[in-house]
Amino acid sequence: MNLAVDRAGMVDHVLDGRGTPAHTPVAAVYGDAFNPQAVFPYDPEAAKTLLDEAGWLPGEDGVRARDDVPAAFELAYNASDTLRRDLSLAFASDMSKLGVDVTLLGTDWSVIEERRNDVGILLGGGDKPYDLDSQLFETLHTAIPGSGSPFANPGNTGTAAMDAHLEAARKSLDPAERTAHYLAVQDLYIQDPGYVMLAFIDHNYIQQDMGWQNVQTVLEPHTHDVGWGFWWSLRDWTRD
Repeated sequence: MNLAVDRAGMVDHVLDGRGTPAHTPVAAVYGDAFNPQAVFPYDPEAAKTLLDEAGWLPGEDGVRARDDVPAAFELAYNASDTLRRDLSLAFASDMSKLGVDVTLLGTDWSVIEERRNDVGILLGGGDKPYDLDSQLFETLHTAIPGSGSPFANPGNTGTAAMDAHLEAARKSLDPAERTAHYLAVQDLYIQDPGYVMLAFIDHNYIQQDMGWQNVQTVLEPHTHDVGWGFWWSLRDWTRD
């Protein structure tokens, strides 16, 4: 699925160019800790070959199956969020071309939480974006009973090797050492992904040009405008 999803197409057509493709949970804004080589090439034909070799073969209806089990699942999203709806539709379309049948389930969070163990979920992230530990630990570390959100790695994917790097980075006070661990995490993730990351979404604002200077946006949390927003530098604005 990571090879068959058209991330650039989603950015262009769903986000109208206001974002960048995401392959891992680490964005370029994190500087040296971002590995630009940790990507999945867009290669639907290679994806089909992998499924063929694994015994997932197309049926008469075009949906793949192995041992009479169809390559099909539900993808749940918050029905009140039109962007998640549109991204889900684009993802399902890409998967249909691959021979994977994705049924969309637009519903509320209570239903999604109740069914989180048997459906895919279109999740957003980045509520605490100012340090990579808060971005990656709950997302990629294998489940720790009694800790975190119910949507923190709901599939309980991950490996002992990735856990070790995440834990070592969390404990280290050396920026270079932490960066090395996070680069290793991205390498491991590309080898054995637990998600299909889609895009890093830009925050966008429309303002009337009234001559204000020094207006700029910054890295913002997923819960938009809570920490910074458009007004974070208001005290420094000047006007001609």
